[in-house]
Amino acid sequence: EIHYDHLSVEVLETKNKTKVPLLCLRCPGANITIIFSHGNASDCGSMYLLYTLIALALRVNVVGYDYTGYGASLGEGVPPTEKQTYKDIDRVYEWCIESKLVKDPSKEIILYGQSVGSGPSCYLAAHKPVAGLVLHSPIMSGLRVITTSRLLACFDIFPNINRIKKVKCPVYIIHGKNDQEVLFEHGTQLYSSVPIEYRYEPWWVPNKGHNDIVAGNEQEFCRRL
Repeated sequence: EIHYDHLSVEVLETKNKTKVPLLCLRCPGANITIIFSHGNASDCGSMYLLYTLIALALRVNVVGYDYTGYGASLGEGVPPTEKQTYKDIDRVYEWCIESKLVKDPSKEIILYGQSVGSGPSCYLAAHKPVAGLVLHSPIMSGLRVITTSRLLACFDIFPNINRIKKVKCPVYIIHGKNDQEVLFEHGTQLYSSVPIEYRYEPWWVPNKGHNDIVAGNEQEFCRRL
């Protein structure tokens, strides 16, 4: 059970003065904090049950946040962009240290990126010390979701397939074999690009698509996580 005194809501200000809503579920005695970057059609409200499931099952702190232009930050009038998501997750990472939720991020912070959230998660893992990276239905890059052609590569966003080669922490990838939104190949190609010493055995989930890996599969999900 999550008690109200273990739940806090913050509004952070980024370097370019946008506001990022943050939801923190604290688990007493936890020595791991998960920074969860959600997918495109989500916000902290819709993700709350999953945050709670993870916090209770794994006995970890969970920090969820909305990107600028999403959820509770919609009123800011700033549209969501790739570069802004990087500023957002940078600020969340800083807050985890400033708030003393985390002392040593290289041992205590695990990044969890779902779908589009794999973009800011891979970015941060390639630039900051963290203890681990979980990619759930991740994308190789934005354009690769819609085409295999590289003719427009200069316009691509979230180049995870390149950044994943630079991470220096264990990487765990989850992908549904029946994913029709972000094809299963995205997960396998990312896994192949992770430095060998940081590859954690992936979970290729049979009979599951893009958004239904956890539903009806909660115990297996938590056990593997």
